[in-house]
Amino acid sequence: MSDEALSVAALYATEQDRLRRRLIGRGLSAQQAADAVQELFLRLLRAPRAELRDPSAYLSRAADSIAIDHWRREQRSRLLFAVEEPDALAIPDPGPSAEARLVEQERFADLEQELAALPPRSREVLLLHKFEELSYAEIAQRLGISRNTVMVHLANAMRLLRQRVREKNSPGAN
Repeated sequence: MSDEALSVAALYATEQDRLRRRLIGRGLSAQQAADAVQELFLRLLRAPRAELRDPSAYLSRAADSIAIDHWRREQRSRLLFAVEEPDALAIPDPGPSAEARLVEQERFADLEQELAALPPRSREVLLLHKFEELSYAEIAQRLGISRNTVMVHLANAMRLLRQRVREKNSPGAN
């Protein structure tokens, strides 16, 4: 055996346990650490001797590089092959939330209650104009009243609804 081979064998005998523990401490399994130590000494044998001043420091730094490379591979692997949670794959419901639907139902019930409280002819004119989208002339013809009377009933209905909403939303209400 050459002097170089003997020095590498002696270095292996003294450094392998320390390097293996260093790699395990940086997240490698015992088997991965043992394989990495073998790789470290192969790198040492391939390294140009002229540039290698402290083989022990070289091995420590190379061990850190192997641990970092291992961590990066693990992270990429985790991202590439991650199993998505079933909730993460679910398509969100584009409709309103349950709370928004409840608020909307309450508002609709309030509107129905307020419409029911209007005088019958004003309510009828308002519903024909706002919900059936009939013009004043069409409403007048359907109900057998003048166009001006339609406008009066509609204005009366809107005024009463605004008044009731203000009363309901005033600080002293409820």
